[in-house]
Amino acid sequence: MMPGVIVAWRDESGLYIQRVDASGLKLWGESGLLVKEIRTDFNPYAPPHPLFTLISDSHGGAIVTWENRANYPGEDDVFHIDVYSQRINAEGELLWGGGILTGRTERIGGAGYQMIPDGTGGIIFAWDDFEPYYRSLHDDYLRLQRIAADGELSWGDEGVLVVASSPFREVTLEETAAGVKGNSTRARPTYEGKHYIVTDGGGGVIVLWEEDTGGEDDRVYAQRLDGGGSYVWTDRVTTAATDLISAESDGEGGVKIGTPLVTNTPAGAVQVYAHINGDGEVLPTSNWAPQYTSTIQVLGGSFRVRFEEDPPSVNPMQRRTIIYIQRLDETGQPMWPEKRIVNPPEKVQLRNINYLSDGDGGAIIVWQLQKDSLPYGNIMAQRLDSSGALRWGEVGMPVFAIPGIRYQSGVATLGDGSGGIIALAVLGRDGLSGDMVYAQRLDINGNRLWDGGVRLDR
Repeated sequence: MMPGVIVAWRDESGLYIQRVDASGLKLWGESGLLVKEIRTDFNPYAPPHPLFTLISDSHGGAIVTWENRANYPGEDDVFHIDVYSQRINAEGELLWGGGILTGRTERIGGAGYQMIPDGTGGIIFAWDDFEPYYRSLHDDYLRLQRIAADGELSWGDEGVLVVASSPFREVTLEETAAGVKGNSTRARPTYEGKHYIVTDGGGGVIVLWEEDTGGEDDRVYAQRLDGGGSYVWTDRVTTAATDLISAESDGEGGVKIGTPLVTNTPAGAVQVYAHINGDGEVLPTSNWAPQYTSTIQVLGGSFRVRFEEDPPSVNPMQRRTIIYIQRLDETGQPMWPEKRIVNPPEKVQLRNINYLSDGDGGAIIVWQLQKDSLPYGNIMAQRLDSSGALRWGEVGMPVFAIPGIRYQSGVATLGDGSGGIIALAVLGRDGLSGDMVYAQRLDINGNRLWDGGVRLDR
């Protein structure tokens, strides 16, 4: 039986986590577990809500990471925000005391960190360990740290330094005369805080980072570290002369990288990607699309999703959003003509669109209806089989069925392992905002398995 889902959320009192089993039963108390009390009202210069990230610990539990802004209450010391992590096992026990100081991030912008499971119950964490230089300028240091299952720092107190930005220096009189602006400059290319990490499948990590060249095209580099924090590849690998958009494991010790480049083919514009194998060799890629694109990888091929705003020449709030879909085979050739699968009323837009494979050659799409910049109706879901037939009715299935709910937003979706989905969303009885966290499971036939929905935050 599918084990269910682990969910985290934040409210005015702190950060909470809850586990729901396959039948919709809440396992970690009626209101969930309080992971950490978090103050949010002390720093007018910081974003209003501390960010957090939740991943699996690969052993039936989870690891949650959050920003603790309570340590920076004043204007004189607001450059850094501490980032902490906590591991919760399958029984709902907090294993890392009150949380482990993992790294830090900027006070404005934030989320300059990422983490992945290490496969043994711990995490590998990447962050920009920057140092202020002058006003908004800062030096950037990309560091990696591994936290073992017992909470010990495995790669030293400071982690492994992968790359550092070029140091700033004062602009010379000759440079000022030549048109260089400002009082400080630095050599380029240089790392400026943008990076991704993916697992190598063997307890290690592949880290990618972008270096600004000062021109139109940036550079993307990669390096692989083993479980002990040692470099696997002799030299860093140059992957692309462009921006870094996404990175995903190839499942075989390598990584696939998304870029904004396109190439023109007889079939139209095709996105350009890079593939690095576990030995650090850059390989050609074909018939693959990263998760951020409108392509759903499924058994035996893919679905291509297209969105159309109708009519295109009016105010965005006067348009409606239409979704079209087409099935492609493993070579990228169309298997049947493009079909219109979502056709809302006039002036209704679709937002928070999620899509994923159903595990059997079909696809599931979830969307939120919006009108006049406000949530308009239900969060909806639709399943297509491999032939393109609509399996959950002509207009889709409302995910939640709770009397009195007027606000539905922030939907996140994952597969349930049996051809259906588990959907998470913020709901409310006020039409302008939500204050309740709900989950729902739809089976392969679109039936709601958890009544109208399971409230997680009480």
